[in-house]
Amino acid sequence: MQERNRKIKFMKYLYIIVFMLLMCLHGNAQAGVQIDAEPSIISMMNQYLRINKSITHISGWRITVITTVDRRQMEATRIDFQKQFTYPVKWEYKEPYYHLKAGAFLNRNDAASALENIKKKFNSAFLSIDKIQYNEL
Repeated sequence: MQERNRKIKFMKYLYIIVFMLLMCLHGNAQAGVQIDAEPSIISMMNQYLRINKSITHISGWRITVITTVDRRQMEATRIDFQKQFTYPVKWEYKEPYYHLKAGAFLNRNDAASALENIKKKFNSAFLSIDKIQYNEL
C-alpha cells in the first residue's frame, strides 16, 4: 500500500513537471510571431508614432498659490507651502510677475478639491489652466 502511494505521488510530480515543460515550450513558440503589413499601413503607423512622440504635454489645471513681483516673497511662500502640502510645486517668471503654482490635475474637480484645502492657509490661491507635462502625472 505504501509503495503504491509513493508511485502515485511520483506520477503526480512527473505530470506537473511535464506540464510545466510544455507550457515553457509553448510560450517560447509564440515569441517568434512576425506580422507582415502593407507598406502604406507601416507608413501610417510610423507617422502616428512620430506625431504622438512630439506631443509632450496636455492641458490641465494647477493651483496658482501666489502671483507677485517680489521673488523673495515667492520663494518664502514656496518654502512655507512645501512644509504644509505635498503637491509638486513649480514657479515661472512672466515679466514682471513670479507665479508659484502647485499640483498637476487633469480635471477641474480634482483641482477644486485641492484648492479648498490650500485656501485655508493661502487665501489668495486660485485655479488656472496650464500645460501639464506627461511625466508630471
